[in-house]
Amino acid sequence: MSLTGRFWFKKTWRGRLILLVEEKKARWSKPDEFKLRWREARLIDFAESALQPLMDLGRISRPNYSSSRPTPLRVVEPPAEKAS
Repeated sequence: MSLTGRFWFKKTWRGRLILLVEEKKARWSKPDEFKLRWREARLIDFAESALQPLMDLGRISRPNYSSSRPTPLRVVEPPAEKAS
């Protein structure tokens, strides 16, 4: 069984989000053929290289809430006019 790299999110009736992953599974009658199926992700699935784009997406799009207060704005003064 190996992951194909495709994933989907499902929302339950109670409002929880569940990550679904697609995997290739060998057929029991013909071991050289595979069928694709969707299943709920397990913790060990995040370590596979097929889900690396999903992990990168979480790192890139996460806003930075680590600072307790926002950085202050800097006041820019207009250039002084020369009196002639």
